[in-house]
Amino acid sequence: MSELALNDQDIKPIIEGSQLIGGVYYMQYDTCTIVSNDRWKDEADGVPRHCYLLATAADWEDPNNFNEEDAYAMLLRAKGPAKLPAEDDLMKVREEAMRKKITGDSSIESDRVVPGSSEDIMDVLTRDRIQFSGIDAKILGTIYQEDNELQFGSDVETFYSSARYKVYKPGPEALARIFSEVQIGRDDEDEDDVDREGIRLGRVRYTSTERRSNLEGATVPIDIKDIIGNKTALFGMTRTGKSNSMKVFATASFMEAVETGETLGQLLFDPTGEYANVNTQDDETALADIHDDAVTVYSWANDDDNVESLEMNFFDYEQIEEVWQTTRTLLTQDATYIDSFKSADVIGPGEDGDWGDRNTAVRCRSAFYATLIQAGFRPPQGWTTPIPTNQAVRDEVNNIYGEDDYFEESDGGAPGWMFVDADDLVTFWEIVANNRGDINAANNGGDWIDNDLDAILVVFNQERGAGYRHLQPLQRFHGTGAAGYYPRRIFESLIEGDIVIVDLTTGTDEINQRISKNIIDYIVNQQVGIFTDGDDPHNIQIYVEEAHRLFGSDHLDEAEDSDPYVRLAKEAAKYNIGLVYATQEVSGVDDRVLANTANWIVTHLNSKNETRELSNYYNFEAFERQTREAEDKGFARVKTRSGEFIIPTQIDLFDTDLINQAGQLYENYHGDDGGE
Repeated sequence: MSELALNDQDIKPIIEGSQLIGGVYYMQYDTCTIVSNDRWKDEADGVPRHCYLLATAADWEDPNNFNEEDAYAMLLRAKGPAKLPAEDDLMKVREEAMRKKITGDSSIESDRVVPGSSEDIMDVLTRDRIQFSGIDAKILGTIYQEDNELQFGSDVETFYSSARYKVYKPGPEALARIFSEVQIGRDDEDEDDVDREGIRLGRVRYTSTERRSNLEGATVPIDIKDIIGNKTALFGMTRTGKSNSMKVFATASFMEAVETGETLGQLLFDPTGEYANVNTQDDETALADIHDDAVTVYSWANDDDNVESLEMNFFDYEQIEEVWQTTRTLLTQDATYIDSFKSADVIGPGEDGDWGDRNTAVRCRSAFYATLIQAGFRPPQGWTTPIPTNQAVRDEVNNIYGEDDYFEESDGGAPGWMFVDADDLVTFWEIVANNRGDINAANNGGDWIDNDLDAILVVFNQERGAGYRHLQPLQRFHGTGAAGYYPRRIFESLIEGDIVIVDLTTGTDEINQRISKNIIDYIVNQQVGIFTDGDDPHNIQIYVEEAHRLFGSDHLDEAEDSDPYVRLAKEAAKYNIGLVYATQEVSGVDDRVLANTANWIVTHLNSKNETRELSNYYNFEAFERQTREAEDKGFARVKTRSGEFIIPTQIDLFDTDLINQAGQLYENYHGDDGGE
């Protein structure tokens, strides 16, 4: 075979970047046994547990002996020591050598003998023989070349009993090349896939003890197509790097989306403020610092021009459902009149509902707005609201007010509707509240003030207890400067490919939960609408912490199908909504969610129950001991959808360098000087 054919093999540089450590002398379909030597292992900087190895039968050095049929390599993972055929004899020799090394040989009487000196313990041949040992290895698959591209198969076509395979330990660059082929999915129909390399999540790490590893260049990449529309799990105890992993994952996803031209919106709920705000554990930086044009932060705090407000405009018709639910949630006073107020219907039926019921609800809504004004809420400049009335009621109110025709039907509105400003609204409802009997008597068709409206007027008019004063604490959630309903604004940012961080550090638990649900519900509904219209939904990634509370069996079984988290768990993938969820317990997540999780990042778990549960998925049982015993921050076991096997990975540190790299990448592609 010619030298040209040998050099044409893409596996050749991988082998050249590897160190010989032995050879296969026994092989099955799934495992093999390697014979190695202490010197070979030492020259390769050791062979730790879970170390990747390559077994190949080809002669990659001599073109004359190279056979293209052998131009493949089996990818192995070291499992532990294996017993050699002559192990019992070797054990006796090793034991005797060690005994002499420790105690010295008393039978030798010479001033020249140094106790414990290997030269005086055994001859060269024996010393060489006892350095051989066996390594048990798992066969992960086969790397081969087809159509001028490297391919990976997750098994072997056959096994051989002859000793024909040399075994190498790949160096960092060789590992990076292998992972770029194995971890990045290839779509034969997509020509752009050829140049797709993925973005670095971290680098290979075999053991907690790293004295000689030098694996910084052994990059573990992630594939943007594994992320989009799929579920990703982060499992691990507190303080083992779970949050760091989530930030690196979000940053890496952002960077690959920028490089590949994908539009990927990412939404992170931030209950502790660590994504939105600079903190010491992240090298005085934050995810929000990537780029002003690429990251949008939403918060209750309204003193920062670069932060969008989560405040609701309590006088915005579009937000009435959220405003009313927030009001009902925060009014916790134990009083019958408050319960009646909260039971009133200020929303009414949809556009197809009964017109009379709609008018009744709009009337209650206007009284509710008047109550807010009484409590100190200020509506936007020029704001007006409708009040559905009839001529008899208007005549009676005007008669009491003392000015004929003051409250009149407005032009261009629905029949009987008046549009009034804030001052007139309070005046109108003061007259009605203080003259209920006369108003109802004037309305010959029946009581114009029904039970719902009466319940609101009791609070508006402060007829019992503190009345409208109970609403005053809610002013912290009201703002008139917002550009629109915050879920809609967030969705618009996401479909532009932004990272959106919702800072929930200052809201109450009840309000924060409601905000999160409203945002997710809005996103899912919008994506469903796009899908049902026959278009491709946008690529959106949602990050959720404390996932056991939202995706546990108890919650999913008891919650209604309309619950946004149930919809995320069951329907999100169909609508291109990816989900990254983090929790400390594998067992806390419903089996149905786990079974549909494509990407796994697992740091330290301290419970055998949890590692056993984890072992039900992929090949995590091989890493059960390491997962339980290695507590190093960011030391994870990573399995991606495209990846054919689990990779022990040290997740990169989220720091200023990573943020600057992401920001510069965005600037190169979208900046004024280097934009596309």
